[in-house]
Amino acid sequence: MLRTEIDGDGIAILILDQPGRSVNTLGWALVDALEAEVERLAADGAVSGIIVTSGKSSFLAGADLAIMNGLSAPDVTLPEAARRIGRMGALFRRLETCGKPVVAAAPGTALGAGLELMLACHHRLVADNPKGLFGLPEVTLGILPGAGGTQRVLRRLGIAAALPILVDGRPMSAVEAQAVGLIDAIVTPDDLLPAAKAALREGRVNPVAPWDVKGFRLAGLAPTSTAAGDLFAVWNARVLARTKGEDPAPRAILSCMFEGARLPMDKALKVERDYCAALIQSPQAQDKIAAFFARQAAKAGGAAS
Repeated sequence: MLRTEIDGDGIAILILDQPGRSVNTLGWALVDALEAEVERLAADGAVSGIIVTSGKSSFLAGADLAIMNGLSAPDVTLPEAARRIGRMGALFRRLETCGKPVVAAAPGTALGAGLELMLACHHRLVADNPKGLFGLPEVTLGILPGAGGTQRVLRRLGIAAALPILVDGRPMSAVEAQAVGLIDAIVTPDDLLPAAKAALREGRVNPVAPWDVKGFRLAGLAPTSTAAGDLFAVWNARVLARTKGEDPAPRAILSCMFEGARLPMDKALKVERDYCAALIQSPQAQDKIAAFFARQAAKAGGAAS
């Protein structure tokens, strides 16, 4: 599920590789393993840097069915759902603030929680894989990225560039993701780990995220500016016209961005967590999630027959 290799330079390579699966997904067992390993590596003075990669042709395809169903189960209260979502967010935040430079090295697709994990790393490399897709498609399931995705995209790209990525949720190719600024470089598959190691050895990876540096400001529009308010109003009108008010997810994303942009990172993450919990327990999200996993099961059954 998760194995670690440490080279002679003290670079720890965390390899996500869930047995018996064609892709990695984020379940509680993987959360447990990552929590323990991040703490162990953070405390190890011999570790000079961390690479997070995958033993599969893709990186991490998102959260698994058990997590999604568990958060919306009838006996799970809203505060409990928020607590569980917050655990995933806290894991990625701990990785981001562990004091070691962290590089994400993705051999392929990173969607949902997979891209959120990459965004919590300090440097992001992707292999030149024509099948690779990168994005935060949670809105299509009636929810929003709840492990830091809204706030890191917002802080990395600024309000104007982040809006279509989060509200539309369209997956992108590696070239598109690099062009908008979600990933830092595309390399050949054979160069993926060597390039990640070189970035760490050469000191090109800052172990402090830009938003954790005193005086950080969003690129482009200031959150409190009239122009930003006008842009949010335009997107709100666009969302209402498209959804007829029947899908709360896009408007919740707008609210999450609007509020989070005005707050320090840790407070913004709590705003995101609470919006995500409310959405995932909504009937709209439960219907969309059930339909999505039914389609996935049908595809798997067809492939097996």
